[in-house]
Amino acid sequence: MGVWTVEREGRVAIMKMDKPPLNLIHLDDILEMGEKIFEMREDPEVRAIILTGTAKAFIGGADISNFEQLDTVTAKYVLQAGQRILRDIEEMEKPVVAAINGYTFGGGLEVTLACDIRICNEYAKFGQLEINYGVMPGWAGSQRLTKIVGLGRAKDLVLTGRIIDAQEALMMGLVSRVVPAESLMDEAKDIAKLLAAKAPIAMALAKEAVNASVEASIPLGGLLEAAACAITFGTEDSREGVTAFLEKREPDFKGK
Repeated sequence: MGVWTVEREGRVAIMKMDKPPLNLIHLDDILEMGEKIFEMREDPEVRAIILTGTAKAFIGGADISNFEQLDTVTAKYVLQAGQRILRDIEEMEKPVVAAINGYTFGGGLEVTLACDIRICNEYAKFGQLEINYGVMPGWAGSQRLTKIVGLGRAKDLVLTGRIIDAQEALMMGLVSRVVPAESLMDEAKDIAKLLAAKAPIAMALAKEAVNASVEASIPLGGLLEAAACAITFGTEDSREGVTAFLEKREPDFKGK
């Protein structure tokens, strides 16, 4: 039996890790996660995804007791598999919201970093803890964290292995909102529904352009943006968007 559950609310899919007490993640769990993500990516009825966890943990990281079973070859396979799945989340055409409900350590933090929008409750805790166990991040945590919070803050977290609270995560830009625990899923659903109501082609291209900005110069990124924007002008959704605006109604985008 898997550890991931998927529920649907209209065009929003809610994917939850349910592996009490701390949602510690293993190779089988990340592979199952990849399968679920692929299914939602291919489902035309799903336009936005929420990732969250149960009880006091989003994903509490890896089970340290299993580290002794990893040699160099096995570890490389596990790390490459995880990186591939997180790239799928980061690069998929549909937006992904992380609703961070508690402990988010190690691999769990790396999962959230691959999401497009991160919100958390006031009890959330974050840490790239691997250095404390004589290893280091392996699911591209050192790379994405640096791009999201900056070089100095990334070094602070990766090299010290310290834990930060929700307010420090907000200050760093690691999350964009901190909300009361009882409101977390409602807030995440509101965001996801807002995203799901947008034009899917424009959403996919906009996400691609923003992702590319991390690597590209402004002139090169601008060329990509202009080409992507030009594509949106040829869609039925662009005409629907303009018509709806002029008619003072909500648009009904079809993804065409």
